[in-house]
Amino acid sequence: MNTTPDHGAQPERTRLAWRRTVLSGTVCALLLFRLAFSRGLDDAGALALALTMLSWLALLLVAQRRIRAMERQHPAGVARTMAAVTVSCVLMGVLGVLLILW
Repeated sequence: MNTTPDHGAQPERTRLAWRRTVLSGTVCALLLFRLAFSRGLDDAGALALALTMLSWLALLLVAQRRIRAMERQHPAGVARTMAAVTVSCVLMGVLGVLLILW
């Protein structure tokens, strides 16, 4: 008798959700790049671009790490992962507002 639970398509749906999150972050980062270049790339714009790139890379790395962790039998908790994703998304939002107002 097989004692492993059948999770069905749950892992695949979760992987796809992480991919969509990264895709959304990529679109936001590209829109911030476009905004920074359309207003003229000054010191503030260059700083915003650097922070945007760091934020996007952090989002990408966290998502990839989480996707790989899901392949294990008992993946680690999600609390730190969600905190990192939240910080990355909020940072991109704040940078967008600052670029618009500046």
